[in-house]
Amino acid sequence: MKNWRGIFRPKENRFLDLLVEQVQATLDGIKLLYTFVMERPTGDERDAMIAQMSALEKQGDQVRKNIIEELLSTFVTPIDREDINSLSLSIDDVLDYADSTVKELVMYNVEPTEAMLEMVQMLRDGVIALRSAVANMLDDPDATIRDMITAKRAENRIEDIYRRANAELFAMTDMHYIFKVREVYRHLSNSADRADEAADIIGAIVIKGNV
Repeated sequence: MKNWRGIFRPKENRFLDLLVEQVQATLDGIKLLYTFVMERPTGDERDAMIAQMSALEKQGDQVRKNIIEELLSTFVTPIDREDINSLSLSIDDVLDYADSTVKELVMYNVEPTEAMLEMVQMLRDGVIALRSAVANMLDDPDATIRDMITAKRAENRIEDIYRRANAELFAMTDMHYIFKVREVYRHLSNSADRADEAADIIGAIVIKGNV
């Protein structure tokens, strides 16, 4: 078995390198989202950050395309191809929802609420753990599981904040404000859900003993 692992290692590393590249773009996007909600930029600075987020989202899409091309051109993959594809898709969705959050904050002219700040901070912490989990999948399963658990705890915390924030929101009377803010909350919750999915997939990969 050890000899077979040695044979597959170069291909294994190529998939891992692509996944790390993708999750790094996602982490960069989440950090940018965090800066965006904390600093509340205006004018040219705001436009520059929106453009930067769009560029990161396109970068993530390109890496995902590269992963799909690798899967299509590889007859035998060292990790289940379904797991590779699902993990890449979940990571891609995390960044897509972060991109939507930034754009809709601007489009709806919504000032970040305290709940948004809390959710984004937890999302950032969760994706930091997710990036570490991906990077350690081959060489340190124990560290990977610890990071996976950290990412899932962040999602649980975000869902708690999400439910509390919605309860407070629907106690208000301005329906236009309610629906705009709820949409932003929903994007953040969805981003956290996809990060949680990615953590579950990583855990399954480790448990299967494919790495």
